[in-house]
Amino acid sequence: MEVTANQTPTSAVVETYLAAFAAGRVDEIVSLLADDVVWHIDGEPGVSTVGLLQGPEQVRRWLIAFPQNFRPREFVINEIIAQHDSVLVLGRFRHTVVSTQHTVGSDMIIHFTVTNGKIRRYQIFEDSALLARAFDADDEWSLQQVRINGTLYRYRDIGEGPVLLFAHGLFASHHIFAAQVQALSHAYRCIVVDMPGHGLSGYDATGWTLDDLSRDLALMIDELALGKVTIVGQSQGAMVALRLAATYPKLLAGLVLIGTSARAELPERLEMWRRQRETLLSGSDEERKALFTNLQAYVNSEEWLQNHTHEAAEERAMMHAHNREGLALALDAAVFDRGDISHLLPIITAPTLVIVGEEDRATPVELSKEIAALLPDAQLLTLAKTGHHPPTEAADAVTAAIAGFIAAK
Repeated sequence: MEVTANQTPTSAVVETYLAAFAAGRVDEIVSLLADDVVWHIDGEPGVSTVGLLQGPEQVRRWLIAFPQNFRPREFVINEIIAQHDSVLVLGRFRHTVVSTQHTVGSDMIIHFTVTNGKIRRYQIFEDSALLARAFDADDEWSLQQVRINGTLYRYRDIGEGPVLLFAHGLFASHHIFAAQVQALSHAYRCIVVDMPGHGLSGYDATGWTLDDLSRDLALMIDELALGKVTIVGQSQGAMVALRLAATYPKLLAGLVLIGTSARAELPERLEMWRRQRETLLSGSDEERKALFTNLQAYVNSEEWLQNHTHEAAEERAMMHAHNREGLALALDAAVFDRGDISHLLPIITAPTLVIVGEEDRATPVELSKEIAALLPDAQLLTLAKTGHHPPTEAADAVTAAIAGFIAAK
């Protein structure tokens, strides 16, 4: 527990309370309470710990019931501020709701009033709306959302442990990592983002850059207190990850870069992309379906398309469901405006696994070889008979490679 204010008699009482609460010493806590103590927990009535209580015996019952409602996973005190009889405790918790098995985290501020060495009032300020969701057994809990710099990001939050942050490529969605998340979420907390303009996420109608996305994800990592994360990025997602790693190195435990590039788009491809952008934005449904079929033939290996017709049809339907304008703006960021960042590679210190399919035509093998050669701490894995989507085309190999890479760090 970090305390930034000088200890006072009032703050000493609160620190004693916090230590006793963390250890589950109910009798010790009750001994710290004034006879007329008030316990104030705002929120939805469906949350069993919410309400107003008065008197030590009422608080005792609340304290005894707490572990029946929550299984604490994290309880961090960042700062204690004391002035006169008021003490503010700033921190964060992460608990599993016993009745639903939903794990919920929130920043918190606890306001204590201490008089004559006894706690007279307790009030906690936390994300009560999120707690209410966590107590709802019918809530699709793994689907979370956060608005960052005006853009609504939706993401799946599955599992517990060190954090893996997944960021997909252009035209894809969080579903591209389904096999990896299913396997890895048993040991890791997997946060799987729909990038702006894709899937369930929103987008900024004025446009954005890959640098903007890297700043957004860095803010998400920091403000959601995810700790040092390993980013698993595919294509566009890996381009964002490289930019984040160069600018915010302290946020990262590692990088997994799949089928990507540190270079600007090839000039000879730009006219093709301009035509495709027009179809994405203004083409008929049939024209867009034809575009997505041709795109699949370009990015996926022929063998995968032949042997996975059902999955390929689902992928085309997913691409067709993306918002027209959002997808066109995402194309601008990932293709027309991305620029060359190869000069940044030597300063990226995070341990890195670079994965590429030997049949990748969108970001050919040479681009991944260059990244692996210029990064100070990188290893390269080339997958046979695989195109631009290794997470689906070579799902087992990618999952095993990620697991091995993380275990070896």
